[in-house]
Amino acid sequence: MAKSLNWNFALPVGLLVGAVLVSSWFLREKPTMSRGAVASPAPTVDVAVAERARFPVTVEALGRVQAREMVELQPQVEGRIDWLDYDLGQGSTLEGNQLLARIETEPYQLALQTARSTLAERRAELQQEQGQRQVAREEYELLGSSLPEADRALVLREPQLAAARARVDAAEAQLRLAERDLRLTEIRAPFNALLVRRSVDVGDRVAPGTVLYELAGADRFHIEVEVPASQLTRLRSEGVDVRVQGSQWPANYFREGRFVRLIPVLEEQGRLARILVEVQDPLSIENPGEPQLLLNDLARVRVVSPASRERVRVPIAAVQDGDTVWVVEEGRIRIQPVEVAYLSGNFAVLDAGLGGGEALVTTRLNTVTDGMKVRVKPSGASGRQGDGPADPGLINGNGARSEASGRSGRREGRGVAPAGPVRGGACAGE
Repeated sequence: MAKSLNWNFALPVGLLVGAVLVSSWFLREKPTMSRGAVASPAPTVDVAVAERARFPVTVEALGRVQAREMVELQPQVEGRIDWLDYDLGQGSTLEGNQLLARIETEPYQLALQTARSTLAERRAELQQEQGQRQVAREEYELLGSSLPEADRALVLREPQLAAARARVDAAEAQLRLAERDLRLTEIRAPFNALLVRRSVDVGDRVAPGTVLYELAGADRFHIEVEVPASQLTRLRSEGVDVRVQGSQWPANYFREGRFVRLIPVLEEQGRLARILVEVQDPLSIENPGEPQLLLNDLARVRVVSPASRERVRVPIAAVQDGDTVWVVEEGRIRIQPVEVAYLSGNFAVLDAGLGGGEALVTTRLNTVTDGMKVRVKPSGASGRQGDGPADPGLINGNGARSEASGRSGRREGRGVAPAGPVRGGACAGE
């Protein structure tokens, strides 16, 4: 009985002690793995080719549309308005010399009649004086004596004749003045114009200084475009192509403009320079099929100037830290410093550092060392930038590029809208 009880107690205790011993041995003798050298795979990158060419300088910005001529039409004579053309309202287009209103003419007709009568009277007095002078000359010749020059002029009534002639001249001038005043009772448009505002009605009494109409010249509109002052040296006055697009126009419409001049005055706030362009027939009077340019509209203007020399252009994605690029040569990266002249949409135009034709990494990598191996993504699967045509496109404030190549005529070929510019403009590739 005792032997059976000892065996039942000893067996579990022995199993427990054995398990502890085996566990201790495994913990003491656990297998170890040696870490060998692991080679990380070369990263796969997109590349773009640096382009070298004469890229035109393109400046795009918004500008306010203004009339080249703005006039407040005022009468030059006073009186009461007895007629005006009520069919002409705000926004009407006027031809040069078109009659707009008329001041009552009766007082000026009477003044003209008086001036004519006065002139006839003065001319009659001149004839009488000429007859008296002829009599005096004959009497002087009968005397047969000579007198000093001053006395001779008095005898021949020369002062009286000169006074009569002066009175005739004054009467003629008074007649011309009366005719002018009568003519000025008609208020006419001084040039082809857009009627901006009318501030007179029939029955109003007006005088010089009273504003009757506000007119804007309809033949040409001007647009001032603000550009960075640093870009003025790259804009040339000859061979410049200007395109204007109104804010209300369809995206694929534009009007041709003309580069007028650079305005050599910097803006006080933003220190920006200005260029002046103009659009002929902005109201489409001669060509009704074209869109009208609205006065005071914020129009998009693109000025393309010929390049002065060849430059290298690379995608912005290829420029690292603003002054370096990663050139891929034989599967390895070479870090190359560059000098950026200016940005052009999705591109950076360089002054120095590359010669053109280099393959540049456009993929963002966390760590790059000179000589690091990379794998170039096949061109079919690459989303490379900068492999497009040489035209830099249009520029907006975020550096986005809009397709501008392949357009011709007044309707854009593909109907692609130019990207919206920012104040102060942007400069595209040279």
